[in-house]
This record gives sequence, C-alpha cells and structure tokens, in this order.
Amino acid sequence: MTPQHRWLHRLMSLYAQGCGSYALMMGLSPQQWTRLPYPARQRLVSEDALRRHQLMSELMATRRDEQQQLALWLAEYMHPDADPMHCIVASVALAFNHLWEDLGLSSRAELRQLMSDCFPELVVMNDKNMRWKKFFYRQRCLHAEGELICRSPSCDACCERGVCFDMA
Repeated sequence: MTPQHRWLHRLMSLYAQGCGSYALMMGLSPQQWTRLPYPARQRLVSEDALRRHQLMSELMATRRDEQQQLALWLAEYMHPDADPMHCIVASVALAFNHLWEDLGLSSRAELRQLMSDCFPELVVMNDKNMRWKKFFYRQRCLHAEGELICRSPSCDACCERGVCFDMA
C-alpha cells in the first residue's frame, strides 16, 4: 500500500470514529465516495458521528464554491496516487480549528507528514512552516506582484496567531 493510500485509510478511519470536523462523505461527491475502497467506506459510523458530519455539511454548504476552488488548487500540487485527498483536505480546511485538529490527526507534525506524502510540492513551498490553512489562502490570494488580496479564514480570532511562522 502506498503512503498516500495509507493516509486515505487513516482519514477514513478517523471519519468513521467521528474524529475531526468532516462533512458527510468526507466532503466528497457521491461519485468520489463510491470510488473509495469498499471496506473502508462501509465502516460503521456512530449516530453521534453522523450528526457531527451532518452539522459540518450544513455549516459548509454556503462555502461550496470556496471548497471547490481550494480543491482545484490543491489538485495542482497533489501526488498522482493521492486522489481524492485534495477534496478531503479542501473540505476539512473550511472548519474552525487548525487543519491537523480538523482532520482528527494527533499533531501538526503528523499533518506535515501527510502533506509530505500527498502534496510534496506544497511542503517545499511552505519553507517557513506557516500554518497550513493560512499557507493555502496566502498562496491562493497573492497577486502577481506579490500583494495579498484576501485574508485567511479564522486567523483574526485565533489564539495562536502570533506563532503562524513557528519553525518548530
């Protein structure tokens, strides 16, 4: 099994357990969902987890265009074996905490490993180790002249705003 497929299975397991901030079907289209490996897709999801996924779907529904644009951008940098990680990460990136927390991962270091395996070019580009959501939006919102034309979501309210360039 490739590292990319291991990550997909890991995220599917976290989804089934109700960890993180996933929308229904992990934010995938019905077609993408049915293409996922059958045993992982059929894992039982608790009623509580299902309610959480439904709530996240409802909260993210108004940001569908933003999710699709982010997924298309991530796809440009995705490892060829990592499909549909770009859609999963884009969906979860719309949630409210740090990306590693919203994915249900144990640490920021674990997220960096996921990014290294699934989006290696982005890891090289993120040479200052900026928080991933902020990095995504900064990269997508730069004018050709290097001027920032939009801000990252949730950063103004984040208690860790001062450490976004933490080199740890």
